[in-house]
Amino acid sequence: MAPVTLREITRESVREITALGVKPEQENNVQSNAVSIAEAYFEPGAWLRAIYAGDEPVGFVMLFDPTRPGASINASVGKEEVALWRFMIDARHQSYGYGRQALDLVCDWLRSRGDVSSLCSSYVPGPHGAEAFYLGYGFHKTGRLLDDGSEIEISIRFHQAS
Repeated sequence: MAPVTLREITRESVREITALGVKPEQENNVQSNAVSIAEAYFEPGAWLRAIYAGDEPVGFVMLFDPTRPGASINASVGKEEVALWRFMIDARHQSYGYGRQALDLVCDWLRSRGDVSSLCSSYVPGPHGAEAFYLGYGFHKTGRLLDDGSEIEISIRFHQAS
């Protein structure tokens, strides 16, 4: 298996990243990469990367980090908490472990910072949702519902931020 890396999205790579997509039955669970990149353009708190396996793009990740200069206020994120806003692996590349490896890279980076106590996210419940993936990774349900009750909030704790 090719090593997974997180790379900045560039002028040269943006088209291939926006061309990635989930399976048709998963499309209601996550925004397209094009919409996510457009939203990030207007939100200084956004941190986004393409997920590569070797030299092939296989996915996309976007975080909301309230510590980034100019980040907007996000009521669902505490000052020591980062939100996993978007996370997807292309339909052709699912079930190869790329998602877990990419999330390992994100979590290792956040832990190493020393100022992040947890990573929160949410998922749309249902037969094609990501519940099993996130709970299997170590996220826990917080008991809160988001997006007018259509998403279940989850969180994974790191260490106590300083």
